[in-house]
Amino acid sequence: MKAIIRTIENGKRIALEQVENKRRSIKDKILETGMQYIETESTLGSFNAMGQRVEEQVFIIEDVSEGNYV
Repeated sequence: MKAIIRTIENGKRIALEQVENKRRSIKDKILETGMQYIETESTLGSFNAMGQRVEEQVFIIEDVSEGNYV
């Protein structure tokens, strides 16, 4: 499973508390299945309807069943 939590919706920034709740909910679901997760903070880029470049901060959460830790 891979979840991408966006911080902007319909051109408006989502409240930090709402973003944190989404992140916590997804991480809890993964942990409840007995798996681990990796969370990455990244940037999602695209073009808007006017052809302008738009970037937003996103959080990517992926479940991990096995891993080699170095």
